[in-house]
Amino acid sequence: MDHIIAGRFQTRTMADVAAATIFGYVTHGDICIFHNNPPGQHGSLVNDGDRDVNPGADESLESAGTTALAAGLTAGAIGMVGGPVTALAAAGVAAYGGSLIGALGGAGEQQTSRAVPHLRPAGVILAVRIVRPTSKQRVVSDLRNSGAEDIEQAEGEWLNGDWIDYNPEKEVNLVSTP
Repeated sequence: MDHIIAGRFQTRTMADVAAATIFGYVTHGDICIFHNNPPGQHGSLVNDGDRDVNPGADESLESAGTTALAAGLTAGAIGMVGGPVTALAAAGVAAYGGSLIGALGGAGEQQTSRAVPHLRPAGVILAVRIVRPTSKQRVVSDLRNSGAEDIEQAEGEWLNGDWIDYNPEKEVNLVSTP
């Protein structure tokens, strides 16, 4: 495994400028520039996404089921008193009102109740294989001075100038700020 330092840039031009600086002391075969797609668009599954289920889908299904059950029970109770026509009308009103309440009631829950893992944002990645340990801090400094965001360190497989086992879904191991 090779030690790799990588920084994310907003544009290819910014990454190229940083690479030009780093080429002064690192060989061309030890630098790789590529684009990272936004989270959810990495095509790792058959449906071209990253996940089998949309985050939050379980909670939405649970909320919808609870709302439907409550609407059905309410309509049944009204139907016993007012007859079948009244029951149908009550079912419609209860279903609409229940769905509205369910949607509004759960609107803020997902943002506060679940921790979201730090996913790699989209951008241009400049990765540098660290062959000499003495160049690590200089690479980090040059990436930072060139405007890189999310400077990370990783262990990976480097072959013919490419970081071949890069995993866009893996949590980022950020380099600490000096």
